Amino acid sequence: MSLESLLQPFVYGVQIGLTYIIIALGLTLIFGIMNIFNFAHGEFYMLGAFSILYISGLAKVNYFLALVLCMLIVGLIGVFFERLFFARAKGRLVPIIIVATGLMWILQTAAQIIFGRQPRGMAEVFQGSVSILHVNISYSRIMAGTISVVLVAALYVFVYRTKLGRAMQAVSQDREAAALQGINIDRLSTLGFGLGCALAAVAGGIMAPIFFIEATMGLDALGKSMAIIILGGLGSIPGAVIGGLILGLVESYGQTFMGYPATVLPFVIIVLVLLFKRSGLMGRAV
Repeated sequence: MSLESLLQPFVYGVQIGLTYIIIALGLTLIFGIMNIFNFAHGEFYMLGAFSILYISGLAKVNYFLALVLCMLIVGLIGVFFERLFFARAKGRLVPIIIVATGLMWILQTAAQIIFGRQPRGMAEVFQGSVSILHVNISYSRIMAGTISVVLVAALYVFVYRTKLGRAMQAVSQDREAAALQGINIDRLSTLGFGLGCALAAVAGGIMAPIFFIEATMGLDALGKSMAIIILGGLGSIPGAVIGGLILGLVESYGQTFMGYPATVLPFVIIVLVLLFKRSGLMGRAV
């Protein structure tokens, strides 16, 4: 077995894992603040991909500006749905599940009607590739990985180094105590939901020039992000980072050496981890 055959899946696994982290962090943020699983999270990832396709791919807007616009547009859509649906069902588990599931199917069906059912692609934004140790890495993947690292670092600084981020941590740890300290829970929930949707959207925008785009792509993204936060630990940002990298590497090496059967490997790893650590790798004990 050559060094190239070992390094190529590693490079791809790290890059795809970094993008998975962005999706999972959005879901983690929403879960941490609102204590709900947003089953429509993958659809915001899908909306981000289509936004980049139309804004950058078809309208020829600068790609980086298009990413910013993508985050703003989808983030605002997320705020709208949070105010319209989730805020009204706040604190009630069954209505929240119904709302989230219904929103998932509404967005997916609307996307199929508006964008069509056929997979679509856009031209690579960054043409060419570089070879390191006989491992070919496209500039698109390099840029995708770089943007993902920057976003993860920015989110870490925001959550752990800013007043607003500390308020989000307080709500995540104890909502009643946070409210007694004067924190506006409703406003913070809306902000967190919008930010989580924006992160999912930018992940879709990063992946759009690399993979095909389709209306049902959100289901796979939701499954991956849920697997990551279960593996890393519910509500843990460092856990989501570790879980995303593990999932990306396992998926990349598995598909390279095993093919389709490797799709079950991430879930086998999750089961094994939960057998020994029920709260995930870095989650709080329950």
